[in-house]
Amino acid sequence: MKINSLEITGYESDSGGSMGELGSYRLQLNPSDISFEVGRTEQESTEEVDAEGSSITSRAITFVRRRVQFKFTIDNTGAIPFEPDGVSSSDMGSVSSSISKLEKLTVIPVESTHRPPFVRVSWGMGKLTVFGNVEGFNYNYTFFNADGIPLRAEVSITVVELEFEGKTLFQSPDITKLPTVIEGDSIVSLSEKYYNNKKYFLKLAAVNNLSSFRRLKKGSSLEIPPIKKKN
Repeated sequence: MKINSLEITGYESDSGGSMGELGSYRLQLNPSDISFEVGRTEQESTEEVDAEGSSITSRAITFVRRRVQFKFTIDNTGAIPFEPDGVSSSDMGSVSSSISKLEKLTVIPVESTHRPPFVRVSWGMGKLTVFGNVEGFNYNYTFFNADGIPLRAEVSITVVELEFEGKTLFQSPDITKLPTVIEGDSIVSLSEKYYNNKKYFLKLAAVNNLSSFRRLKKGSSLEIPPIKKKN
């Protein structure tokens, strides 16, 4: 049984679906180091119209995004009782094929899309899951046999999480939102949901150029402008 369960899975697209899965790579050992950088990203401020029709400067949707870097060892010296993922008996002990498998799953452009893969890093019974793109992939061979075949490598991978609307940092009324209409939504219920007040439903209809606000098209997006703050 392997000591660690950290797994890296590559995908053709950002949907992360099983149909577009490129394969997976499982580490031999726990990462020797793992670090997180958590920040927010936002678009530049723009002039918008608030729910009362006044001009207001506000920020676009802001996201929380993680950058995760982890370092680990690939070892085929015999010190670990199982071979690295991607190594076969024909490799004469070399860990280079294990590195090649990692590169294919994380950084080499996919033939069908001509873009680098998307990756999911999972560890610890799903307690750590990051889905995004590999920003950095570095490795060093640190041990060789008498024939110069690399038997050990130190690897460092940095994954930058993708931005999704579901990871919005702020939900306050001073930030523009673009919700998708679902079954049962009405312009009145959306006004109450996002402004805690039904009185803005006529303004919302005007902002979104709705000729009729009694029936909203399911699956469409509506712009919910910010409320101008009063001192």
